[in-house]
Amino acid sequence: MSISHRFLLAALLVSAGSSAAQSPVAPDSLPIYASPALAALITDAAARNRFPPSLQSYRAVVETEISLVLRRADGTEALGSVEQVASELRWTRTGLYDQRIEGHRMQQVGAGISMLSGFRTGWLNTTLYGNRLRTRQQRAEDTLPAASRRRRVAVADTAPVVHPLADDRERWYVYTGGDTLVTLRDGSRTIPVVRVAVAPREGLATAGSLFRGELHLDASRGTLVRMRGAFEPVGEAAQRSVSLLTRVATGFVEGVAFVDYENGEKERQYWLPTTQRIELQAAAPALSEGRAVFRIVSRFRDMQVNDTVLDPERIALADSQPPPVRRRLSFAPPDSLSAFGDWTNALGAISEGLHSDDFDAIGPDRWRTVGLPRFDWGVTFGSDLLRVNRVEGVYTGFGGRLALRDLSPGTVIRGTAGYAWNEQAVRGRVEVQRDRGPWRLMARAGRGLDITNDFRNPLDSGSALTALTGLDEYDYVDRRFAGVQAQRTLGARRWVWRVESGFARDDSTPATLTTSPIGRTTFRANRTVDAGSYWRSAITLAWRPDGSAEFMRPGWSSRLYAEQGVGDLDYTRLEARLTMRRQVGPFTAISRADVGALLGNSLPAQQLFEIGQTQGLPGFDYKEFAGTRAGMVRSLLLWTGPWWTAPTRAGNIVLPPFAPGASVGLQSGFTSAPGAAGRAAVARLGAVADSSGALRPVSRASDGWRSSLSAGLRFFSGALFVGGAQPLVRGEKWRWLIAVGQQL
Repeated sequence: MSISHRFLLAALLVSAGSSAAQSPVAPDSLPIYASPALAALITDAAARNRFPPSLQSYRAVVETEISLVLRRADGTEALGSVEQVASELRWTRTGLYDQRIEGHRMQQVGAGISMLSGFRTGWLNTTLYGNRLRTRQQRAEDTLPAASRRRRVAVADTAPVVHPLADDRERWYVYTGGDTLVTLRDGSRTIPVVRVAVAPREGLATAGSLFRGELHLDASRGTLVRMRGAFEPVGEAAQRSVSLLTRVATGFVEGVAFVDYENGEKERQYWLPTTQRIELQAAAPALSEGRAVFRIVSRFRDMQVNDTVLDPERIALADSQPPPVRRRLSFAPPDSLSAFGDWTNALGAISEGLHSDDFDAIGPDRWRTVGLPRFDWGVTFGSDLLRVNRVEGVYTGFGGRLALRDLSPGTVIRGTAGYAWNEQAVRGRVEVQRDRGPWRLMARAGRGLDITNDFRNPLDSGSALTALTGLDEYDYVDRRFAGVQAQRTLGARRWVWRVESGFARDDSTPATLTTSPIGRTTFRANRTVDAGSYWRSAITLAWRPDGSAEFMRPGWSSRLYAEQGVGDLDYTRLEARLTMRRQVGPFTAISRADVGALLGNSLPAQQLFEIGQTQGLPGFDYKEFAGTRAGMVRSLLLWTGPWWTAPTRAGNIVLPPFAPGASVGLQSGFTSAPGAAGRAAVARLGAVADSSGALRPVSRASDGWRSSLSAGLRFFSGALFVGGAQPLVRGEKWRWLIAVGQQL
């Protein structure tokens, strides 16, 4: 998660400059409105978006989820940290913004600071009415001299943005679209909602900040239902906002801040916030096509409109001379925060169904599928650039990406190449990918070093640099490949299925590093691989592919996988996985079940199922058990105690709660190798000398289910485990264990 934090920091540095520099602008020759009908619709919506004279204030309960998400190049997301914040918000038309945090809870994969460290003021947008929106800016105190800071001068901590429905909008924006998006029903009333695209005009000289994105309007009444997009500086502001550091970083890191604001009708006359989403996305294309995502989703409820009666003269003065807006953020006392229990959503549930790709159409130019063809240097995965393992030693590489865009929308050509210096081998691949709606078609060929480990978590792609210190818990096969695949996504990434077919060849490759460069840890030998060429076909069906037991996203997920090889290597491999994660009060239950079968008359050793200490059975040896049939069930129950559950503020840093608790886990697995082909394949994995010098197989069939029990204390919302594991075998000893994360 440390890489993600660095990406997010870079995003905050370059978001303004990067998005402004890379977003296409509307030609000044274009008309302000794409059609007379659209002009009439916007004119009517602007009139209805003026502040209602009777709207004076409101009070609301807001539940916010703050998530740190890692998005891989293939689109898979892992929820690494999630915080839930319960607030009471008070707003008045005369400029009051008072957000008080009444409750807080969190869980995280690794120990880190609270995401609230980035918020010393409130993050909610109180209304979408009026001529100007308010966006966060640099903290006011940071721009003041020391004497002014001591006097606590009242300075706005938000900056004005010209509203796309402002009275002076035509000076700043152009409008296109107006197509029907969806039809909503409210009781007996049908609401047609239309989508309007908004973009800043080109050649603006005046400094300012503008909105780029979409407006969703109730076509029957012209009211603003939703706006989604990004804010960007224009004119002189676009140049002043780009410091020397930002200019350098912009070429290396892309960072964009997106917003998605939804309104709902209150008291049948006011349109006020119901859901708000702020998303900071950062990417370093030279290092990876993945992104780090900082997601903030807030839901408003129990809104009381006009709970405060204001003096008409103060309202008139505020309307004519808007006061500096300061989003006051305060915390309830620690004992109150710890005692809070009025949650309406499970931890992680508010972000259900959201994905970083939701904003790609309005993201930086590199993310888009339209425009002139574009070439960029960069690799798909960080390991394509640099990795260290005991087979290759040090591997360094490079890559490039050509997006054809308008020549062939959705078509991307990628290539990577590199050299393993210790192994003295060249590896790389070429891919041609075409995305069309829910479909993805791909042709690829190359040579890679694939991992033979089984039942891995979705983001476990192998050792990158950990082998430097002696940690390389994988075995490898040198694989050449060429083939095609087709993938279809259904129901907002609810279902994903993929079919693949092509040529492959497997070869063995020995370890070239015997000891690690740091610590001089002795590496084990790379396991046996049966060489041969074959035609490989595979099919995958995944339900909720972003769900996993090891990360924070709640709910169920599953995966079915079948692979067949025909040729020198002749086999059929079947796998199934089911995961569950659920929170009930202070308890979090996590479970994962995997089963697999390898069928055939001459089975390759690299396709065997292997389980052991780092493959889901703590307390046993590395890949102690192997076979052609395998099953594994892992469950973990976490309990967070009622003590020290409030976050700790240390100056501008908010530390996660110490939150001591406990966890108990049960892991059970089996392997078997019925038939002569299975037993022969297990025997070919090799042998090692035991303590007496006698040779024994490196792996064996488990002879039934083998189980281990783990138990211990947890700290920092479950991120740190201190305890041990006990194999449930007579005579085995308890093994002490310290671990970071919630691995099963």
